[in-house]
Amino acid sequence: MTTKATTNATRVLDARKAVYALRTFAAADFTAEEAAEKLGVPPGEVWKTLVAKGDRTGLLAAVIPTGTRLSLKKLARVSGNRTVAMVSPEEMEKATGYVKGGCSPFGMRKAMPLYVHEEAAALPRLFVSAGQRGVQLEMAGEAFLAAAGATAADLIEE
Repeated sequence: MTTKATTNATRVLDARKAVYALRTFAAADFTAEEAAEKLGVPPGEVWKTLVAKGDRTGLLAAVIPTGTRLSLKKLARVSGNRTVAMVSPEEMEKATGYVKGGCSPFGMRKAMPLYVHEEAAALPRLFVSAGQRGVQLEMAGEAFLAAAGATAADLIEE
């Protein structure tokens, strides 16, 4: 289902004149795999936004495909940190203004560096949260990278 919703993420994308579509599904609490199933797309097209803290840089965000695990060592290396650790859901919600399961890489309350797994650029489409549970942004990989101003790097565990 396509809809027009206004979230912090869509406001940011509209201001940047980014090309995106919104897709919605009914959900209260779900995994990224369940979101892919509800959207009727392969799990690898739904990407999740994770928030971590580096020992040198502080808060940072990473966007990786569903079904993969974030490599904290690789994230630390690319972000200029010695170590990186995931933050608690409470700290993520306070820093981003988004709830768990609805964290978007766009329109976060606090600005933080954004890193995206390098495979995003080659994808004809990917889905990321629009800032509400059950609302996803559909974008081409290149459009996502351009709008996000993210650093692309290898971020997942082998």
